[in-house]
Amino acid sequence: MASNVITLADGRRLNWHEFGLPNGWPVIYTAGTPVSGLGAAGYDQAARAARLRLVSPDKPGYGASDYHPRRSVASWGEDLATLADHLGLDRLALAGESGGAPFTLAAARHLADRVSVVGLIASGGPMSRADRVGMTVNARVMNWLARNAPMLNTIRVAAMRRQVVSGERALHRATAEAPDAAHAAALRIEFEAVADALRPGARATVQELALIKRPWTFPLSEVKVPVHLWHGALDRNAPIAFARRLARELPDATLHISDSSGHDVGPGRAGMIMDALASFAK
Repeated sequence: MASNVITLADGRRLNWHEFGLPNGWPVIYTAGTPVSGLGAAGYDQAARAARLRLVSPDKPGYGASDYHPRRSVASWGEDLATLADHLGLDRLALAGESGGAPFTLAAARHLADRVSVVGLIASGGPMSRADRVGMTVNARVMNWLARNAPMLNTIRVAAMRRQVVSGERALHRATAEAPDAAHAAALRIEFEAVADALRPGARATVQELALIKRPWTFPLSEVKVPVHLWHGALDRNAPIAFARRLARELPDATLHISDSSGHDVGPGRAGMIMDALASFAK
């Protein structure tokens, strides 16, 4: 794994991590909320097998990337364009997981002439009342606050931060109870990536929730590249109805449903996801 930093035009630092093969076909992966670029470690082996180079940036205010006070969903496309220029990436794929999905779609629109395919995993975003059927109470509360009183999410996010930043004992307990070594490894990756995202503080997560839970700032009809969506039928954080709506509204979308998966569909389908992205390599 490698970690690198560049300075953007406005003076902010953008940090990224790399997984998979250094000389593989490039995929820029945007992790969920609140997850730093370390979250892509869960796809490292699958990316290697598919001969992909997985570039995974820390979003603004997460990990070692600087906070962006004027951040928008669309601004992530500008950041990724600068990163792609720096890395010399003329053709690439984009992937986004959970809360990373809106930013990934915005980036696909911004980088349309470079992007061959987009992969969305357990997509989150602005959900209608119908989309939210089956959502957990906790997720409903956080969604409502993000749309209507975003700063009140600070209390919830700060509590989460305290739990993960100083929660090594809880992690040991969770991994000890995992059904197998693969599940335990996935839990550790997720824990470390969330802790890394929250270590600088709660404000970036509160800001991000407010951005991704409000209506799209661009028409989905303008995302012309092929989009593959992987979603669990049992997902209670981002119910399947939302993924079905995305697939209907995007011009060129293919929805892959796992009947036995919840919001963890990504790790369980890692090989399939990486192979599908690799099939678009040019």
